[in-house]
Amino acid sequence: MKKLPSLPRLFLNRFIPASLIYLCSMLFLFHIDDHAHKSFLSQIGVHADDKLLSQLHQHLLGSLAPVGIFLFIVMVAVCLLSSVTRRSLLASESSQQQHLYKIQLLLDSTQEGIYGADYEGRCTLANKACAKLLGYDSPDELFGQPMHDLMHHTRPDGRPYPAEECSAHKMSETGVVGVIENELFWRKDGSSFPVSYSVLPMRDGNHAIGMVCSFTDITEKLQIEEQLRQAQKMEAVGQLSGGIAHDFNNILQIVSNNTRFVMEQHDKKGELYSSLEEMLIAVERGSNLTRSMLAFSRKQFMRIRPFELNKLLEEALVLGHKLIQKPLQLEFIPCQGPLDVAVDSTLLQQVLFNLLTNSRDAMPDGGTISITTGPIDPEPELLALHHCSHQGTFARFTVSDKGCGIAEAIRKNIFEPFFTTKDVGEGTGLGLSMVFGTVQQHGGFVTVDSEPGAGTTFAVYLPIRTDTI
Repeated sequence: MKKLPSLPRLFLNRFIPASLIYLCSMLFLFHIDDHAHKSFLSQIGVHADDKLLSQLHQHLLGSLAPVGIFLFIVMVAVCLLSSVTRRSLLASESSQQQHLYKIQLLLDSTQEGIYGADYEGRCTLANKACAKLLGYDSPDELFGQPMHDLMHHTRPDGRPYPAEECSAHKMSETGVVGVIENELFWRKDGSSFPVSYSVLPMRDGNHAIGMVCSFTDITEKLQIEEQLRQAQKMEAVGQLSGGIAHDFNNILQIVSNNTRFVMEQHDKKGELYSSLEEMLIAVERGSNLTRSMLAFSRKQFMRIRPFELNKLLEEALVLGHKLIQKPLQLEFIPCQGPLDVAVDSTLLQQVLFNLLTNSRDAMPDGGTISITTGPIDPEPELLALHHCSHQGTFARFTVSDKGCGIAEAIRKNIFEPFFTTKDVGEGTGLGLSMVFGTVQQHGGFVTVDSEPGAGTTFAVYLPIRTDTI
């Protein structure tokens, strides 16, 4: 804030020009009186010599001096009073400006968008967060604008939102304070975002003169809630599939044992023996399904051993190349340093093969599947999102393709068991659910980045272990 000018300075700023005006006025009056006296003497025939003029000037000074002194005192008093009044006014304005500055600084320091509107709904104040959330460079662009028509004009379903039906206006009129969830505000560029907002009326005594609205962008909150619901659903499905898999596996064991017992009593060349072999094949397929379900539910038995991830993947890709046929190509780009992890090598190979199969099916016309590895320290928010307790560095390997990609609506469900976009008989829908469960059972997590037509990248995060197993 600017420093207030001193009282002497304010006085001099008024006294100096007033003194100049005073002197000029007195000289002008002296000149007028002198001219009038000379004219009068001339009219009556008196010759005005130097002695007479000197006496005349002394008389004029004597008559003007009392008036001049009085006017000078009045002038000094007026300048002094004006200076005191001006300094008091400047002090009051400075105090108000400092108060307003602190209020604006407080408003600009919040992450919530805040704006005030008059009784007609036109913006009278706004903070920086409000301008930023609505896509404007400065709050000055909002002043005087009809806020409802500017950013609350359309409902989520695309229908117009008349001002008389607006929840914000109703809250300001009734004075009932509440929070409105999941409505849309619209930005300057025409895009929209979900908000949570509340409105308070501004009153001057008993008269409503406007309202104050505070709002928050809840896009991230809704995403987290959706991810939490998805995680809870996956947990429930995992518990169900784990229980079913155990019971079903016991049934399959009985079928398998009895089938083998019957096969021992029949000729291998007989027609019945061939049928029994087909039964065993079907039982084995059922067992594979139960293993995938157990992997998803994280209830399978694992043989954890220390491995170097680059070496483990390189060995697994010897078999992986057999899954990838021309015109597809497989590219492996390992990081320079070692990535020591503790995993079940067989299960991790299955994770890799399932991801390779998905990439292969996404590129029927050919292309390159890239596998990369490297250490990474994930953001705490990412760890919390996947409920991962490991703190520290992770070993990450990615499987990327340039295929058809995955739409957002499908991407939400790809890790669910038995969810598949393939035709009947072409997939069980358990591949990615097995990947999901197996990686979580190893203390890690899986992410997917994909857009339709832009390819897909699956990233598997496994904790780097420094202890000896």
